[in-house]
Amino acid sequence: MRVVLFFIDGLGLAPAGENNPLSTASTPALNRLLGGQDLTRETAGFHGPLATLLPLDATLGVPGYPQSATGQTTLFSGQNAAQAIGRHLNGFPNEELRQILSAEGLLGKIIKAGKSATFLNCYRPEFFAELDRGRLLFSASTMLNFYAGLPFRTFQQMLQGEAVYSDITNEWVRTLGHDVPVVSPEQAGECLARVARQHDFLLFEHFLTDIFGHKRCREKATVLTGIIDRFIGSALAHLNLSETLFIMTSDHGNFEDLLTAGHTSNPVPLLLAGARPKELPVLNDLTDVAPFVLRVLSKGTV
Repeated sequence: MRVVLFFIDGLGLAPAGENNPLSTASTPALNRLLGGQDLTRETAGFHGPLATLLPLDATLGVPGYPQSATGQTTLFSGQNAAQAIGRHLNGFPNEELRQILSAEGLLGKIIKAGKSATFLNCYRPEFFAELDRGRLLFSASTMLNFYAGLPFRTFQQMLQGEAVYSDITNEWVRTLGHDVPVVSPEQAGECLARVARQHDFLLFEHFLTDIFGHKRCREKATVLTGIIDRFIGSALAHLNLSETLFIMTSDHGNFEDLLTAGHTSNPVPLLLAGARPKELPVLNDLTDVAPFVLRVLSKGTV
């Protein structure tokens, strides 16, 4: 039994409408999974032959709009990080949140359970220079991988088809001055599936949704939605779904409502495809995801 966790930053479930790119863009792969429906609030609770879509509360019982540092720490640990520090925290995890990721991080727990895990994202050369200097102010997923003692993938591995940059196609990272080839979403999805076959658990993170949500650019949001959909479609086409559970989820809303440049209090999607357990546990909020992954991996069967 394998698990693939596709984490998308800033993707909530909002009602269908002209301000929601998840209902206005073409998403054939997601539509197929969801019985012809879109990834919107109306579809939450869907359970069909190919997929299940559940809404997860991202507010975590704390006033204010959910934020990345606390939401991602919660998602990757199963601990309510927002309650632990008494507020929602944006950006990168602070010392308190890093301690949670160090002690309770999902990747570390998977390794301690005797399973193999990997982080598919590759990193720019400047990241490794910062890491060598002892800088530890990075995203929750980066710290999760660091505390698990797992290697970070490089551009060289990406060129060899063994890693994917977080923007999926390399178009974003090329604007940062890196001379790397553009890849199609289909190629990136195939890479994910190929690497996933070598591990019990694979994590991949995509963040442009949160950036484009803040920018409120409809054209870019529409294009990006299509890229994500093609990536998912390719990954699922190349995974052995009889023995792989594909999970897609997020930390907070943003991208789904282009009327606002900020985060939303919308629930986030928990999309399950492939080898779904016959009986799902209670999955209500971000704290439930990491324990669910560990349970699936420990049982080793659906």
